[in-house]
Amino acid sequence: MDKPQARASSNNDVVMIVWHYPNKLPDCLGFRIDRKDMAHPKSAWTALPAWVGFQGQSNPEWKPNTTAVWPIQKYEWKDVTAKRGGTYAYRIVPVGGTPSIDKALDALAHVTSLETDPVTLTPERGSFRAYFNRGILSTQFVSHAVKPGPSGAPDFKILLDRIDQPGDPLRNALAGQMIEGLLLLLNRAKQDGGDCYAALYELTDPELEQALLKAERLHLILSNTGTDDAENAPARQALHDHAGIDLIDRFVPSGHIGHNKFMVYVDPKGKAQAVLLGSTNWTDTAVCAQSNNALVVQDATIAEAYRAYWQRLKADTPANGKAKQSAALRDADAKPSLTDSPIDEGRATLWFSPNTPKARATRRGATEAVPPDLDEVFGLMRAAKHAVLFLLFQPGKPSVLDVAVEIAKANDGVFVRGAATDAKAVEAADTMLIHRPGEKPVDVVAASAIKDQFAFWQQELLKAGPNAHAIIHDKIIVIDPLSDDCVVITGSHNLGYRASYNNDENLLIVKGHKALAQAYMVHVMDIYDHYRFRYVIQQAGKQAFSGLSPNDTWQNKYFDPNNDASRDWKVWF
Repeated sequence: MDKPQARASSNNDVVMIVWHYPNKLPDCLGFRIDRKDMAHPKSAWTALPAWVGFQGQSNPEWKPNTTAVWPIQKYEWKDVTAKRGGTYAYRIVPVGGTPSIDKALDALAHVTSLETDPVTLTPERGSFRAYFNRGILSTQFVSHAVKPGPSGAPDFKILLDRIDQPGDPLRNALAGQMIEGLLLLLNRAKQDGGDCYAALYELTDPELEQALLKAERLHLILSNTGTDDAENAPARQALHDHAGIDLIDRFVPSGHIGHNKFMVYVDPKGKAQAVLLGSTNWTDTAVCAQSNNALVVQDATIAEAYRAYWQRLKADTPANGKAKQSAALRDADAKPSLTDSPIDEGRATLWFSPNTPKARATRRGATEAVPPDLDEVFGLMRAAKHAVLFLLFQPGKPSVLDVAVEIAKANDGVFVRGAATDAKAVEAADTMLIHRPGEKPVDVVAASAIKDQFAFWQQELLKAGPNAHAIIHDKIIVIDPLSDDCVVITGSHNLGYRASYNNDENLLIVKGHKALAQAYMVHVMDIYDHYRFRYVIQQAGKQAFSGLSPNDTWQNKYFDPNNDASRDWKVWF
């Protein structure tokens, strides 16, 4: 039903607020977004902060104003200032009047304000705990927190010196609750007894390395990150020197990576109880300088399947550490380890790789088979009724990105949005989507930064140094997140053929778990919206946006039937 409405959704770190009015609001200069702390019912509504004002104004010190003065000229917003663990409701108030730098605009008397139901910022989603960091460097926060280097952007050397220092405020701000999530099972083993079985790809973060060294019953498969293993060598040696750690060196050949980042907790009775998985490597850049997710699953069946895979990896690794990725391993991985295993109100399917008959030696040929795990993923994407959301690193080709583009071209009724580190892949996808009328499509965006100072913005830092390659490091697909048929796909898998053919990987598919799907939805849209603005600026130049419009014409695209923006609201309601 086309009526005024609003909703809020959250994960552990961000609240996403969306709203809709069926008609253009005359004289509306935007929306004041108020927040109420529901832990204190008598607390007053307070306007959210805002940093960008009207055209011709400025904010050189990047000090917060409020949305009462600098309103939101969109139909969605995110609250990044809410406290973790808090419960909040939101009110959307249309405002108008004369723009100012210090005087609140007036609520429009002829328009009804909207309120959302309360939401809580928590990682807890039934049997899942979902953690998302704030590892985006291309922000004005970082631009004002780190002194500029020779390029004019924040000095990456200063950044790197700070994010590997436990307790540093910048490290804490960028990591969010990620470190808590990564250490959850190690701390549980320390408190309750039991063992941890882990398989890791990169290990360089000092705080996380020390946590492993202090573990009393740790069984760790540590892969190589290159032919010389220079990155992991210091931590590997320290772990070998620690007599209490069961360390297995797993060196996969060139062109392959031991890409897992999981840990299984086994209780003192020898029963697997929980597993940590996701995209986050155990490095300071993964925790603080890339967007990542970590998922802890409290489910004995899923945990045991991961432990069985860990045992297969161990059996595939000879004493000299030179891994075989043998036919036996591939055969065991060629079918799902679990299929629709019940968890809360949802169902979990679990894949591991490599899961093809042989390693991929060349670029895709006409007869190359679709890997079995991706065959299932592609089928789920093509069955989407409302939305396909995704975040990708460098998926290669073919990958889920090809299927997302296929869906966007074939069905305007499916809301397809995503972001990726791989700018070339995004450019190719964008080219294929330009057939549609209206605005140049921005369904898929590349990670981008503001490259020079203009209007309200300082030059930004995109990645943690000239040799860094990961910006968006998530590997996530969310399908129909507000539906009973929702799907979340996550793990270490880069979601392309190459990963299934060549790499040690894990891929968890969760169907029908709406609380988990909405947490991942909020993360994807947070990252997408952030990079969408910067991508548009990069493509269209500074004229794309230099400040808020001083009149109500900013609404026009939302009520133009030839513009996708006039239909996008339907996915949220």
